[in-house]
Amino acid sequence: MDQSIGFVGLGEMGVPMALNLQKSGFQVFAYDINQSIYEKLRQKGIICCDSIKEVAENSDEAVISMVRTAHQTENVIFGEEGIASADKQGLTIIIMSTLETTTVKELDEKVEKMGLHLVDAPVSGGQFGAEAATLSIMTAGAEDIVQKCNRYFQAMGKNIFYFGMECGAGQSAKLANNLIVGINLTGTIEGLRFGQKYSLPKDELLKLISVSTGNSWVVNHWDEVSKWKPDGTLGVLYKDLMAVIMECSKDQFSLPLGALTSSLLIDSMKALQKELDEELNRISVNK
Repeated sequence: MDQSIGFVGLGEMGVPMALNLQKSGFQVFAYDINQSIYEKLRQKGIICCDSIKEVAENSDEAVISMVRTAHQTENVIFGEEGIASADKQGLTIIIMSTLETTTVKELDEKVEKMGLHLVDAPVSGGQFGAEAATLSIMTAGAEDIVQKCNRYFQAMGKNIFYFGMECGAGQSAKLANNLIVGINLTGTIEGLRFGQKYSLPKDELLKLISVSTGNSWVVNHWDEVSKWKPDGTLGVLYKDLMAVIMECSKDQFSLPLGALTSSLLIDSMKALQKELDEELNRISVNK
């Protein structure tokens, strides 16, 4: 039988990540609280489980956690039927969610006392990167353990970075990246709203920006980014910005532009989408 790997959290990122692991020759044992996705995954060879404990019991060396929040992550590991309940000494828990730096440090301390290993490995690249297996993966943890996990990362990502032995460092790197994404996104939205106010064709303006000094990942992926919603990717980005603010407050460290971005992000996107919808309606009426 192929080497088995556990996967918990089958959302818009988790499903393609699990599928890429399966395609790369690993036998994936998976779990999600929403089991409506199970039939699709079973058709691809993934074994879907009734509990997280069952996932851990069937995993050879590691279980990946790709849930959204710190509370959910704690339940995945320490819940009544969580990873720890399987009592598999030496098992590695790979946290690929984006959490606060201090949260991951605290989880690492708890996990180590239970005879388990923890690897910090948040990802960047969005759903497109997850589907294409081109994610950037920011790892931290004991170097020998991280190296053992690299074969999993290579199945899901293209760019793998190592930020040292202290778990939480990967989260810090991811939060730094997403802080910049949030600032870029808010700036792009305001630029497009400015252009909209002065009746500039949106597509032509985006072409201009993409070959000029205002270019960014956000601009280059605007077709995807413009569809982000508060209950999806946009909400996840907002959560990450708030994690940056929380970490800064703990260390009495000020990032005023990050704080402003977190307060403007969702409302700015809603305003842009509303204005674009109104413009489309005007065009339809004039036709």
